[in-house]
Amino acid sequence: MRSVKRLSVLCVMAGVGVALGPVEAAAPVKQVVTGPVARYWVDTATTSGMSLGGGKPSMSSIMGMMGGGDNVHHSLYLRLGSSQAASGAAAADHLPPAGLGSGNLPLRYTPGTPVKRDYAPGETTDHETPKGKILIFWGCGAHAPAGQPLVIDLAKIADPAQRQTMALSMFKPIALDAVHPPSPTTTKTYGEWPNSQSAKDIKGSLAGAHTVKGNYSPQIDFTLSQAQDFMDPIDVTGNATDATGATRLTWTAIPGAKGIVATAMGGGQQNGETVMVMWTSAQVQTGWMGMAPDYLTPNDIDRLLGNKALLPGETTTCTVPAEVGQNVQGAIYGITAYGGEANFSYPPRPADPKTPWNIAWETKVRYKTSTGGMLGQDMAGMMGSNQGDDSMPAGDKKKKKKGFGLGDMLKAGAGIP
Repeated sequence: MRSVKRLSVLCVMAGVGVALGPVEAAAPVKQVVTGPVARYWVDTATTSGMSLGGGKPSMSSIMGMMGGGDNVHHSLYLRLGSSQAASGAAAADHLPPAGLGSGNLPLRYTPGTPVKRDYAPGETTDHETPKGKILIFWGCGAHAPAGQPLVIDLAKIADPAQRQTMALSMFKPIALDAVHPPSPTTTKTYGEWPNSQSAKDIKGSLAGAHTVKGNYSPQIDFTLSQAQDFMDPIDVTGNATDATGATRLTWTAIPGAKGIVATAMGGGQQNGETVMVMWTSAQVQTGWMGMAPDYLTPNDIDRLLGNKALLPGETTTCTVPAEVGQNVQGAIYGITAYGGEANFSYPPRPADPKTPWNIAWETKVRYKTSTGGMLGQDMAGMMGSNQGDDSMPAGDKKKKKKGFGLGDMLKAGAGIP
């Protein structure tokens, strides 16, 4: 009888255990994804003024400012990469909407020869060891806060490799997402525009239907809306230096801007020593060259807005601290607004995860707009200041002390000493 009771209790306990035990959920179905067979990147840029968008003043933009006019330029960089081999000589074409006014854009690639480096550790060089100081400022405001500027004294660093390491550590370049655009080294077949066979000015609009077809990739079809056209040029409405030396930059609202960075760089002589000044609108210490020259992913923009390395897209003003101008004889400012990107793929992703998604192609369109000029003055004023005083007697002109003019400033501003 006791054995029967004990067995009954065990059965009841086992039943309770089964009722209260965890129920294992079925594992979610993981959709099979293949491809894309082809990847197509479209980089768009709008530049105006003396643009610093490529890290150096554009000579064409400088000459455009000297000649007058609105000096607004649009540019495209097209890259098509495919995992398929071409049937014959590789050939593809981008057929843009008629509103672009460019006609078909041939995507071609001719392998080039490697470019020799200017310098690498261990190589001999006849260049004079750079000397002087680099002063680094950051943040918008009438005056630089305590602790600025950071100073790099090149004269105290003899070894070029150590000098480069120190400069990079003090600039603190922005950590950006790794992006892998199509390239001739990562794809079986590759084409780009502009190229050695075709290059032309872009005057019109991107809005409308686009087709890319060739003999090494599936046909690509996508449509850009008016909101996905080139970004508007940045219209600078204020660039005046006040009595303290601070310069208040203002501009009209930039449609589509997700984040903005303003920069300034200039050079001069102090006590016989070369001085280079670099400033960025970021509220954190950073090297402006780690941001301004390139595009930013949406994730980059969100992160940099969060740590205040970027100004919000709706920003329309930023004051360059007085100390920036006080340390140079001339400076170039730049403003870059990032518009994020538009992404397309074909075919659409199946809603049923049990159905494989075999991607034929993906297209990414990236956006930015930039402008620049002489900090605290317009080009006409700067050019006038370099013409000399015609009222001065001829015999006295040669006695006039040589200043740090436009040419000197551009040479100093074109790169780090």
